[in-house]
Amino acid sequence: MSSRFATGASLLAHPRARHLLVVCGLVTGLVLALGTAWQLVSARRADLVSAARELKNLSLVLAEETDRVFQSMELVQLGLIERFREQGIDTPEKFDAQLASRDVHQDLLHRIAALPHISAVALISRDGYIVNLSQGWPIARIDITDRDFFHAFTRDPDRGPLIGVPVKSRSNGAWAILFSRGFTAPDGQLVGIINMILELDLFERLSARIALGSDASFSLFRDDGVLLARYPRLDASIGRSYAGSREFEDLRGSMDHAVLTRTSMIDGKPRLIAPHSVAHYPLILATTNTEVATLAPWRARAAWTAGVTVLAEFVLGGIVLLGVRQARGQERLMAADALAMQAETGRALAESELALARQREASDRDAHMQSQRFDVALSNMLQGLMMCDARGTLLVVNQRFIELFGLPADAARAALSYREILDLTIGCGNVTSDDMAPVREWRQTAFDSHARAAFHWELSDGRTFTVTHQPMPDGWLATYDDTTESRRTDRRMAYMARHDALTDLPNRVLFHENLEEALAHARRGQALALLCLDLDQFKAVNDTLGHPVGDTLLQAVANRLRERTRETDTVARLGGDEFAIVQSPIDKPQEAADFAERLIAILEEPFQVAGHQIVIGTSIGIALAPHDGLDASQLLKNADLALYRAKLEGRGVYRLFQTEMDAQMQARRLLELDLRNALHCGQLELYYQPLIDLRARTIGGFEALLRWRHPERGLVSPDAFIPLAEEIGAILPIGEWVLQRACAVAAGWPDGIKVSVNLSPVQFKSRNLVAATAAALRKSGVAPNRLELEITETVMLQDTAATLATLLELRALGVCIAMDDFGTGYSSLSYLRQFPFDRIKIDQSFVRDLGTRRDCGAIVRAVT
Repeated sequence: MSSRFATGASLLAHPRARHLLVVCGLVTGLVLALGTAWQLVSARRADLVSAARELKNLSLVLAEETDRVFQSMELVQLGLIERFREQGIDTPEKFDAQLASRDVHQDLLHRIAALPHISAVALISRDGYIVNLSQGWPIARIDITDRDFFHAFTRDPDRGPLIGVPVKSRSNGAWAILFSRGFTAPDGQLVGIINMILELDLFERLSARIALGSDASFSLFRDDGVLLARYPRLDASIGRSYAGSREFEDLRGSMDHAVLTRTSMIDGKPRLIAPHSVAHYPLILATTNTEVATLAPWRARAAWTAGVTVLAEFVLGGIVLLGVRQARGQERLMAADALAMQAETGRALAESELALARQREASDRDAHMQSQRFDVALSNMLQGLMMCDARGTLLVVNQRFIELFGLPADAARAALSYREILDLTIGCGNVTSDDMAPVREWRQTAFDSHARAAFHWELSDGRTFTVTHQPMPDGWLATYDDTTESRRTDRRMAYMARHDALTDLPNRVLFHENLEEALAHARRGQALALLCLDLDQFKAVNDTLGHPVGDTLLQAVANRLRERTRETDTVARLGGDEFAIVQSPIDKPQEAADFAERLIAILEEPFQVAGHQIVIGTSIGIALAPHDGLDASQLLKNADLALYRAKLEGRGVYRLFQTEMDAQMQARRLLELDLRNALHCGQLELYYQPLIDLRARTIGGFEALLRWRHPERGLVSPDAFIPLAEEIGAILPIGEWVLQRACAVAAGWPDGIKVSVNLSPVQFKSRNLVAATAAALRKSGVAPNRLELEITETVMLQDTAATLATLLELRALGVCIAMDDFGTGYSSLSYLRQFPFDRIKIDQSFVRDLGTRRDCGAIVRAVT
């Protein structure tokens, strides 16, 4: 028996067995470390993707707000220009003399009173002195001839609005962005400059409201690289140009669709950067956050995971070390037995015992150092940790656990078991018995399953923890990770993703979810109504009072809708001035009709917004489920068709969906597709109606009349396709073709015979009208005075300043301008005073009955 024991001991003490034990330990430790590293890398990548998505959303919101700010400033400038021209100010002398009054000062104050983001508006003379200023009275004589914007407008008076390099205001010393526009006389000379002053403090206040944290920043650049504003502000960088730098070129190349990871060219910190263009202006908005701040939650989780992994590595290393020590002990015993059989056993045995003592001393030192490292790891963990044996006796509690639950400093020594320290938590920490009940129940389930488990624990004081239970040989280990802040951030982002930022109503995402849920009930027989609302006259509010007033009005509309709906209904903002309501359940269609009438009535009541009384209305389209469909997309389409019909029939009304609406829309869609191809397929034709001089009994010219010869429909009337072409934008290429074709044909007529071409109001919104007219004249060789352009009163109802500017440019080419169909619509004589038309065409409704009705003759004589 002793020989068998000796054989087993010899196998255990063999060097190859020790090496195998060490290799197995190293491989297991390496696999554990690699697995942990892979998990941490994956979590880091996920956190970066989530942060990039949030930065893109915030950049979009801030870019839209910046666009609204500059649009409102440009609206004030155009209003002032129109006012000055009405007052006959067309020379620098009149500009200086008539605008340096207290009344003008009060008018400037009034125009920006509802626009708190505009700090001041200034009128600058052509000589470079401030003529009037909304900040204070009387006006100090301040010289601004050294400013860049002054030199720019002096060189090129007709240039568009200019966003200047930030400067310090000479009136109050604050940093400001100057938004400048030149005011020119009809002959093109510079009369003066209108400056809108936007202080950087506004940008900082706007950015501070939505900042992600202390390391987040928002920067506004011109597209030429000049930094206009930044939050937090760095005065040394304001106004500096970053054009030509690789970082700025990357920024421009990634606008609106990518998030960059770059070292910031402003503060030198590694940052995530989400650039976004500003819709109507040459500006770039960049929202950034440092990698350090973005990855802070991940580092906290990584520290906990690394701590647990290090602890496991220590345990594994201890096991391997004990195995190796045991094997070496067996080896030494066998060596001692062998040496005892030698003649000189005494001296060899003494030396062996001395060596063994030294090794034990070294082993004790190693064990002490490992214990110290273990204590340091426990003390620096970001998670609370508690370790117990199989009987529930408390083995380890780290300092973080004591801090999380507000326990006394000696809590680890006072509590001897798991249950005792939980009782101590209830007694000393902010944890109640009701809080503890669910986690006790969950842990018992984890004990019974003998498997790793995690639990989301919410306390009554608002804190949240992720509790992890990990079984171990002869015991178990639990960690407590405080996820309160990350949970709040997740909830906030989830809420923002499903709600409209302006009105706090559900957005399209949440609206579609609620609609699908209501349709699920409709499929089981519970009817619902879908109402699509579009505000009437809302665009006029934005154009006249500015977008901030428009935004406040939308909030007021949302509040009224919210107050008039039931808890079971859903009211949402789909975008712009479009709202939708899911009314569920309903017993009969009349309920939806009555509800729509009430909504129309409450939205017709005046709104008080920023000191203005505003009256709008709404048009409503209604689709019913299951009668009109059980698919969300189909139901929305049907409600939109009903809304379209309501708008066509006078606005301020509601219409229920009818099946023929879809057929009519499909027919309109087919006509639209054919119209888009009509020009390319050569289906458009021009007919020429003679214009006769009754006194001379001669033909003085021809009016070009557009016709569409459809291969299947035949000759289509202009009344059927011109409004459609204007609505879909096809009138622009068609209008240019008409100009080119009419001029080319007129080139073959005798000199003195004019050609008259009708212009659509939509063409006046295009910046290419003047260039297209000049190109048609140049290509055909027709003299400009042989071309007559006819416009309607609708053109004059558009942006008056821009329209008059276009008419003057056309007149400068040498063409004639005629007012067509005068006597219908608004028929305002002020149009004839604002622009000297060459000819007025009285509407045919008066001319047709000229010989039979005396009132028609009176009207024609009055107009003449």
